[in-house]
Amino acid sequence: MQPSKERDADDGDPLDDLDDLLDDDLASGGENSTSGPEPTTRSSKEDETATGTGGGSGRIGVDGRWFSLKSFALVVLVIGLGVVLGGAIPLIGGTIGPALGVLLGAFLVGLVFSARKYVEAGIAGAAAGAGTAVTSVLGVGFLPIGLDYLSEWGLPLLAVGGGLGVLLALVGHYFGRDLRAGVTSDVPE
Repeated sequence: MQPSKERDADDGDPLDDLDDLLDDDLASGGENSTSGPEPTTRSSKEDETATGTGGGSGRIGVDGRWFSLKSFALVVLVIGLGVVLGGAIPLIGGTIGPALGVLLGAFLVGLVFSARKYVEAGIAGAAAGAGTAVTSVLGVGFLPIGLDYLSEWGLPLLAVGGGLGVLLALVGHYFGRDLRAGVTSDVPE
């Protein structure tokens, strides 16, 4: 008799059980498949906290909990506007102005939005920092010299500019959220 390729019930691979449960959950649309109301001892707020859902389906990327494309577009617009306005400051416009623009733009995003937008601010800050670093090299002196410098030191320059942009955007967003929390919280008596 040949051995069967089917698993015995005793083998019970936990990952297969998890896959079956997830498939059942996805097929039912996240709803409970029981026939009646399920008695619960926890409140719905405790359930949301325990499962990590915030009112949505709780799946990564489905409800925009960690990254939202609309928010990202708005954050890119605000940080880009900050970079342009920071670069337009007459005496410090070169490299320091756009860096301050990233910081101020991310600060405003943190101040205005009630939800955390660290991922969006970080990505937008990295792009703004890297773009500012490259354009500052290409805008200095004669273009062939700038292109030669960029071909030799381009990746480290992008890394430093992007890293500085991420750092400034995250710090600005943090302080903007901190100010918002301080302004909107109740004053203790």
